[in-house]
Amino acid sequence: MQAAALRRRAGKEPVEQGSTAKEQALVINMTEARNSVRAQFLVVGLFLSVLLVSPSQVIEHMKKVWKVRGELETIDLEAVEGRKYFILDFSEEGDMLHATRGGPWQFKGDAFLVEALAPGADPSSSLFTHVPMWVQFHGIPFYLLTKELARALGNRVGSTLMIDNNARGGIYEKFLRTRVQLPLYLALQRWIKLVDKITTEEVQVQIRYERLPNFCLFCGYIGHMEARCDLPAAKKKLNFSQELRVPPVHFADPRSWFLPEKMGRACP
Repeated sequence: MQAAALRRRAGKEPVEQGSTAKEQALVINMTEARNSVRAQFLVVGLFLSVLLVSPSQVIEHMKKVWKVRGELETIDLEAVEGRKYFILDFSEEGDMLHATRGGPWQFKGDAFLVEALAPGADPSSSLFTHVPMWVQFHGIPFYLLTKELARALGNRVGSTLMIDNNARGGIYEKFLRTRVQLPLYLALQRWIKLVDKITTEEVQVQIRYERLPNFCLFCGYIGHMEARCDLPAAKKKLNFSQELRVPPVHFADPRSWFLPEKMGRACP
């Protein structure tokens, strides 16, 4: 190699002309690493709470709630803005699907949120903006009880995931159920007004939430209670009530009534 083609500096090895250390590529097997992650059943978890609890307490509780059949390994992540994040590594796909599709999950009444981790994604990219939840709609006239209305009401509360194909409850107190992605960045809704487009008659539909985690009775947000609410003192009054929380419906309950698809069809 010609001396003119090399640059030498005191105490340094010769470097080829026109090349720097930053320009030299390091060859690694990214494909193999990416594929190995795809083979895992990874989930990101967030305990949405102001409670000071140990991560092991939370995870051991969730293992029992989920009735995990396989192995579950966890990695604690650094808290971000006071929130505690986890990576959950399931050995069984069924366990992972149950955790991510079920819920809402709770520990000591506060929400434990889970999201499947996309292949190759950074855990910090999980935004946790919604929680899946069954929502009940009460006070609806019997002639409006349809799948169409259940779907529309669900989309007013959040984003409809699925609907219960039956009206539930007693013969004079039937209600609709819709599973929604409930936004955590909005206060809980207490009611929705229905207005007849011909007569302008109004019906106020009451909203109730199954397995509702702890929420603030002042501001209506999930994730804290009244003692930690940051509303100005002058605005701290009871705008919400615990009546928003109802027990989950058991599908074995005989009080179910077939729902027609659209309005205008006779309801048995």
